[in-house]
Amino acid sequence: MALAEGARLDLLNASGPGPGPAETRVPAYRYGIVLLLLFATFVFLASGPTADWVPLVAVILQSATLLAALSASGAPRRLWRVALVVVLVSLVSATISLVVGKKDVTGSLFVLNLLLVAGAPVVIIHALVRRRVIDIRTVLGAVCVYILLGMLWSFAYAAIGAIQSEPFFLEQASATVADYLYFSFVTLTTVGYGDLTAAGGLGRALAVLEALIGQLYLVTVIAVLVSNLAARGRRARDREEAVSSKAAD
Repeated sequence: MALAEGARLDLLNASGPGPGPAETRVPAYRYGIVLLLLFATFVFLASGPTADWVPLVAVILQSATLLAALSASGAPRRLWRVALVVVLVSLVSATISLVVGKKDVTGSLFVLNLLLVAGAPVVIIHALVRRRVIDIRTVLGAVCVYILLGMLWSFAYAAIGAIQSEPFFLEQASATVADYLYFSFVTLTTVGYGDLTAAGGLGRALAVLEALIGQLYLVTVIAVLVSNLAARGRRARDREEAVSSKAAD
């Protein structure tokens, strides 16, 4: 919702000053790198690998995504320090999980994965709202946040399934990370195939919350950003035509 408010402010200040020097030093393609890392993480996890080394590779990909998001957002040093501590703890925990392989360690690892994924959208949203400018960088950042939301909920479901004694899904007793990822994005996009459903009250409550956030995000933030980006393009063309007309006169 904060991004939508920033978009409205951009309309009111269309003729105002552009982004400052610190913001222009961060090119839009860096959010493209974040998107590529998210795509790689999604493909890897959705392919359904079940080997013991999978959590370690997942942590490495998520750590790279978090650090790329910090870089693209121009995060301050204190956030870098916190992120590096979380990354280090996650890598150590993933290594321990690979060696030990116990369920309680795996549950803690999913919680750390949750923290890794949760940090990126917060940093991106803060950076985009601070800029108060609607351009391709803003749209790419907003798309990154949407995908991160789906991954965030998938690891929340996985953490619940790993920690609690009962199965998370009604339809199967043992779920993989691919199952949680699939269930999360089906819920986020409100497709609702129904082949997997949460068994417990906490899982159902989180699923409902994810569906609400997913729809509200699409119809408010993404819609406002895209419409304002198109309006900005039209204003730029109008200014170019006006300058061309004056030059011709």
